[in-house]
Amino acid sequence: MAKNISFASILLFSASLIITGCTATNSLSQGRSFKLKQVSFSELNGWEEDNFKEVIPGMISSCKNPIKMFSKFCKTLPNYRYASSDEIKAYFEKTLQPYQVISYGNKTGTITGYYEAELTGTRYRTSSTQIPIYGLPKGYKNGKKYPVREDIEEEGIDAPIIAWADDPVELFILHIQGSGRLITPEGEIKLGYAGNNSRPFKKLSQILKDNDIDYLSSYSMPSMKKWLQANPQKAKELLAKNPRFIFFKETKGESPYGAAGVVLTPRRSVAVDKNFIPLNTPMWLNTKDPDGYNIQKLVIAQDIGSAIKGGIRADYFWGHGPVAFEKAGRMKSTGSYYLLLPKD
Repeated sequence: MAKNISFASILLFSASLIITGCTATNSLSQGRSFKLKQVSFSELNGWEEDNFKEVIPGMISSCKNPIKMFSKFCKTLPNYRYASSDEIKAYFEKTLQPYQVISYGNKTGTITGYYEAELTGTRYRTSSTQIPIYGLPKGYKNGKKYPVREDIEEEGIDAPIIAWADDPVELFILHIQGSGRLITPEGEIKLGYAGNNSRPFKKLSQILKDNDIDYLSSYSMPSMKKWLQANPQKAKELLAKNPRFIFFKETKGESPYGAAGVVLTPRRSVAVDKNFIPLNTPMWLNTKDPDGYNIQKLVIAQDIGSAIKGGIRADYFWGHGPVAFEKAGRMKSTGSYYLLLPKD
């Protein structure tokens, strides 16, 4: 028999996160409509077909800082590191219970895609690489307002320069994605998010629409990127209209890291609104990619995003490279998801 979890129970759920001091510390605000409806695994479209071996490494990483209610689950999860997909599936069915997320009475919401940006440049300034990639300003304070993008690009800012890019459009996309890889003649430089200038973010598609750039084939990222690169002077003017500016840090080892503090797994990590979905929570995602193919699989809430707001709103991580860019840049699908919570 289906069972609904009351809003009071959701508040208790959130309160338990605050007590444990884990990464998901935001409590759910009163007045927001958010409900979890208990369902059976048989109601999860595609559950029988998923390859659960793919999600185990990322789930074990999330278990390094578990939500309190997942402590028991996380203690036994490493035993399944080398198990078969069927064995893992049986373990999940034995220990977890799926709950459908319902927000403002709706069972579906918007699922977009993102990826790890990739661009070219150099460690040191050259005649062809003239655009600085900034680290944190000296004395940086989170929440303090720093100059808007246009002023930083025109006048610079008192901050270390990590490297230099050769394409302003590619660098702008890096700012949107928050992390990426700079390919240089000397090798690859991995760039992670370090902070921002505490100015509002304005979507690129909205900037183009506001400035009557309405003759594109679509407002997908690949289409907008192609047009901006073909119109460099207009691109400089338009890109400056997004006040938000991102500061980066050089990272080592695996990448990119999400807001949960773990390395993101392509096609298994999602960004969510942590006011609703606690970070490191396993979720069953049911949506479609931009070409209409089903995405029905187990994912983990391991990241957040400035544009990801709402009870049913997620950003699906595609990875890096040309295919990831094409998929992520065109993805805007309707979808639903379910939280998988411990039965006990």
